[in-house]
Amino acid sequence: MSEDLSFGSVAIRLSFATLERVDECIRLQDKMKELGVVPKKLGEIMLAKGYLTDQQCKEIIRYQGSKGGTTQIANYKISAKIGQGAMGSIYKALQISMDRIVALKILAQKYATNDKFRERFLREARAVAKLNHPNIIQGIDVGESSGIYYFAMEYIDGPTVGELLKRGGALDEKRALNIVMQITRALNHAFQHGIIHRDIKPDNVMLTRDGVAKLCDLGLAKVTTDEGPESTRPGASMGTPYYISPEQARGEPDVDTRSDIYSLGASFYHCTVGDVPYPGDSAAVVISKHLTEPLTPPRQRNPLVSPQTEHIVMRMMEKDRENRYQTPQELLRDLEAVAAGGAPEGFVADEDAKASTAPKLRRSRLLRNVRRFRRR
Repeated sequence: MSEDLSFGSVAIRLSFATLERVDECIRLQDKMKELGVVPKKLGEIMLAKGYLTDQQCKEIIRYQGSKGGTTQIANYKISAKIGQGAMGSIYKALQISMDRIVALKILAQKYATNDKFRERFLREARAVAKLNHPNIIQGIDVGESSGIYYFAMEYIDGPTVGELLKRGGALDEKRALNIVMQITRALNHAFQHGIIHRDIKPDNVMLTRDGVAKLCDLGLAKVTTDEGPESTRPGASMGTPYYISPEQARGEPDVDTRSDIYSLGASFYHCTVGDVPYPGDSAAVVISKHLTEPLTPPRQRNPLVSPQTEHIVMRMMEKDRENRYQTPQELLRDLEAVAAGGAPEGFVADEDAKASTAPKLRRSRLLRNVRRFRRR
């Protein structure tokens, strides 16, 4: 027999209320219906009568969600917890009105009680929900229900790039290049709409079963059209240490799309090498390396990386942002050139690189000759 996850039953189970008080409030609901009045939710009635505290109501809702019951987030039924971030939890849920599965991000209570953080969450989520691009997780709905702040998004039943890297190390370069091209297109779309992600990393790139890469978790996103240069307090370093740009690590107030390009470069490095650019035992050590330590070229750690890809990664991860690609579109041109068998702008192969690529070129020519011979 399945567990009764109705609000009243959970209130009794958690010893927050007696059966008599729950029944009394249910009778009040029935009376409202008889009078032709839209009844209030049971939790609202019990709160108004002083039978429950606001904190107890929230505990009941959390319990319902953890057990897969219908929460008091109107129109959503949670089925499972699928992720945990710094700012809240992510659940798999049914959007009842549309009969579709969504990913539902719920803002952590400690942030939901902070006016500035709550307003920023809603403002940024609404901005992200306006984005419509095949390589960005689609925002569906954002709002507040019974004191819970939520953001509903497209649900992807596939792994993250981070999970792939944990399972098998470095990705095939062609596959890595394809993923990074797709995310660059996503960044370009966000950039055109005045949004900077600020937490690009393999764990924030999901893959569909068809191989489509989707950028997700814009929870740290900066909306550049907001009043003021930055919606986060000056000096705040946000992001993930292994992929954070130097200017973001310093907490500079004017981070822009070039910071996302650096973080995508660090992710590209991880995909092709099989390890992060700057390993370290603590966040402080890693951040210090991003700020001061020269980057080890990818081919020194994985000789299978092509010189062309290495050239792109090294430029993406220049410590001085003036030396990086200045826009996602500029980066995309070089990525597409390499994917088509060409070279990035300004690329000059050294003799060692030429020597290492010569056997590949000879094999390629041989295969072309074999194909020509077979067609005769």
